[in-house]
Amino acid sequence: MEGELLAACRGLLQRGLPGVVPRELDDEHRFIPLGVDINGDVAATVFIRRLTRGVMAGRPGLEKSVFQRRDGTWVYLGGGAGPFEEYPLADRLPAAGPGGYLRAIGYGQAYLKEPRRFSWGARYAFHALLRASAEVHRLQAGDRVLDVPFHGHAVLAWPGRRGQAVIALASDGSQRASMDLRRDPFEAGQRRLPVG
Repeated sequence: MEGELLAACRGLLQRGLPGVVPRELDDEHRFIPLGVDINGDVAATVFIRRLTRGVMAGRPGLEKSVFQRRDGTWVYLGGGAGPFEEYPLADRLPAAGPGGYLRAIGYGQAYLKEPRRFSWGARYAFHALLRASAEVHRLQAGDRVLDVPFHGHAVLAWPGRRGQAVIALASDGSQRASMDLRRDPFEAGQRRLPVG
């Protein structure tokens, strides 16, 4: 991971998502934070940036990174970058139907680096990138409640294969939709695409 991006990720992990972000990339804003989640000793960050490799090099894309806290320091585990279908910093639209309140954009995993003699039984950190409609103001994942920014994107991180049920909440606290991240994303029939 390049030093400038690592510094931006660690800054996001320390300070959290800012209330206001620029809407376009430029020379002054090379990385625009889209989401961050800290769940115990694992965390995930998502930035918009100009892609550096492949056929999409130079175009805006999403950069996902996964971290593990070790001895008080966030250690980079892995991540990935790729293009997006819809520009992420646009204002959210209302849900087009009951299933439109919350949707998954993708999933990913990273190996938790722990001292071990054998590779079996290894633990992983998982993350999901979600997009909420305009009616959703917060996401509840277990006992954690996360505010949804104006653009509706949120990243969730969790240790181990089993995630939590995520509930999309309106401004009055009423439930709009739910998504089950407790199922293993790699079970047959899940058809989920990795994000990094």
